[in-house]
Amino acid sequence: ACNRYTDGLQNPNLTLADLSLADIQDKLSESFVRQLDKMFMCGNHGDPAASKHALDVYAWFRKINPSITLGMNTNGAIKTESWWKQLGSMLNRETDYVVFSIDGLEDTNHIYRRNVDWQRLMTNVKSFISAGGKAQWDMLVFKHNEHQIEAAQSLAKSMGFVDFRCKVSKRARTWTQGIRSEEHTSELQSRETI
Repeated sequence: ACNRYTDGLQNPNLTLADLSLADIQDKLSESFVRQLDKMFMCGNHGDPAASKHALDVYAWFRKINPSITLGMNTNGAIKTESWWKQLGSMLNRETDYVVFSIDGLEDTNHIYRRNVDWQRLMTNVKSFISAGGKAQWDMLVFKHNEHQIEAAQSLAKSMGFVDFRCKVSKRARTWTQGIRSEEHTSELQSRETI
């Protein structure tokens, strides 16, 4: 259901690019950044952790606006353990966060999160949390993983996640088949926090 793909192939109308710190500094003045309450990275066409410049961008925003809340949404499966430790030490304030999109457990997460290696994901999450980062677990619920909600929530709690949320995806017809019915949606949404 990612906008990067059309009919299972990379979207031919998508230009693959990465914003550098210089690009951002060119577009956003320091006076603009000083008045922001929050800045988060949530890639529209890719994972923000894939950016070569993410740590530099976060450092710049924090330098210009020390009280800003910094966040990220990611599948958590790329970069190294040391990169995630660095991010955790940068995003360690009470309101800072990283939302890890983890859709089930080891035997189901990869079904929707293609090419995500479970062991690497778990190592990255542990590295982020151990460095002081506040991690949230967002789980898209499908028929293939709905039986794992309680186990995933329990794992999240034992690992030190500060929040656990279930979401029913309605982004693509091919992925909505088999999702719990509407009356179960409110039940899932009521399990939002650990």
